[in-house]
Amino acid sequence: MRVLGIDCSTCWTGVGLFLEGAIKADVNYLAGRRQASLLPLLASEVLERSGLEPWSLDAVSVTVGPGSFTGIRVGLSYACALSEGTGRKVIPVSSLMALGAPFLDGSRKVLPLIRARRGQVYLAALGGERRSPFFLSPPRILSLEDLSSYVERNSGFLTVVDDDQALSQELSGKSIKVSTFASVRGGAVALLGTALFGQAVDPGEARALYIRDPDTGASRG
Repeated sequence: MRVLGIDCSTCWTGVGLFLEGAIKADVNYLAGRRQASLLPLLASEVLERSGLEPWSLDAVSVTVGPGSFTGIRVGLSYACALSEGTGRKVIPVSSLMALGAPFLDGSRKVLPLIRARRGQVYLAALGGERRSPFFLSPPRILSLEDLSSYVERNSGFLTVVDDDQALSQELSGKSIKVSTFASVRGGAVALLGTALFGQAVDPGEARALYIRDPDTGASRG
């Protein structure tokens, strides 16, 4: 199976490729507001290095949220355009699942967190394995005050936090325990695309998972 993975759901931009049973490419940059211009270059680089043409892909997987409203639109629009042009389908992937899945081992439970502004975070609870994760509780939004008690009640979870400096400072100010910081990676999105291949949709049917309405003029959710 050949799946290109795309992520722009945070301030990072990532492109990965699953090929011949393994992740063959995993390119990630801290792009900030340059996501729209950088993403096509990264995708072309990954395909060229692997000796593939876009039409040789089986599908394109892409994070659909929650996270940066602008970034989600950039990633989803590009993935849909690429899929439309090659006659392939799009595999929607939760950004929280992509952030937390690499830390699953079959017995560990993971709590991935992504900044949501306004003193809030997006989170979900994950179980399963890296290649076959599942939600123990679905994506939701919580205030930092509610998050503190939530983490205390679920002390057995590995808390994986998006590598965002502002979020790190907010959590530190609330004395919320963090197990590790990480970023959503294109390779993880490509790998999850193979697990979720049966949920692929036509490009015109792919939808973002915002959880809440966008902030006017804001670039992060």
